[in-house]
Amino acid sequence: MQYYKKAIVTGANGFIGKQLVSALLSKNIEVVAVAPRFDEILLNDNRIVCLNCKDKTPFDLEEALKDFNADVLFHLAWSGVSGSIRADYNIQLDNVRLACDYAALAAKINCKRFIYASSIVEMETYEYLQSDDANPTGGYIYGAGKLAAHLMAETVAKQAGIDFIPVIITNIYGVGEKSARLINTSIRKLLNGEHCSFTEGKQTYDFIYITDAIASIVEVAEKGKAFSRYYIGSGSPKPLKEFLLEMKDVVAPNAVLGLGDLPFNGIDIDYAQFKLKKVEQDTGYKNKVSFRDGIKMTMDFIKSER
Repeated sequence: MQYYKKAIVTGANGFIGKQLVSALLSKNIEVVAVAPRFDEILLNDNRIVCLNCKDKTPFDLEEALKDFNADVLFHLAWSGVSGSIRADYNIQLDNVRLACDYAALAAKINCKRFIYASSIVEMETYEYLQSDDANPTGGYIYGAGKLAAHLMAETVAKQAGIDFIPVIITNIYGVGEKSARLINTSIRKLLNGEHCSFTEGKQTYDFIYITDAIASIVEVAEKGKAFSRYYIGSGSPKPLKEFLLEMKDVVAPNAVLGLGDLPFNGIDIDYAQFKLKKVEQDTGYKNKVSFRDGIKMTMDFIKSER
């Protein structure tokens, strides 16, 4: 029996948000999409209620949402996820408040389940805090925001009697991405014949193709256990170098990667802390797209844009 029939998605106009909205609609779930702006893909779909939140607080949306009777709220909205603004503490503190406010709003509109989209950077930040003589970078301001929002919004939800489920998302990539994140940027550079500089790539990494990530999150929202975190990744983390070399073999086999061009100043995350197969165990969903196939589809999409 389907757990939910109506969903609210914040950050609905982003790469992940649009894919999530599409996946929910394919399951005949009614959707209210919340974002400060919308492109034509969402605006022209009469199955979606687009709710503009520009210059509004979450509580300003209460009147518009109270009669929707949402079963679940997916909180994806987050400013400053890449570039120099990751290190802007004002933006990241605003994100923390936003997460808490949406959790409180969920209680006000009787939405009983709250899915918080966090990042693997949250865990890197937590491990950094336990390290001595480490080198703090601007990215830790972003990670600290994610960590604080997780704990604070979870507490708000608990006090309000709402099911809170954090999904710890590793590196998502795939068709439709426009961001400056690692895989998207590297494929574009390789296709252009540009040199790609990386660290030695000894640190542990993981990637997940967009459709597998979205399907996992949709299933967790239905079958996941409240106040239990879910790792959203391939389930088979390994040294970054191995992923990069596989990507190169698909996109530009004759290219020479600049492995070791850049220093690595971060923290190597201990993936043993995660129950890597928890999504599969609790929901039955198994990832369908291999890294090689995902890279091929992403490459073909980038080529088609040209």
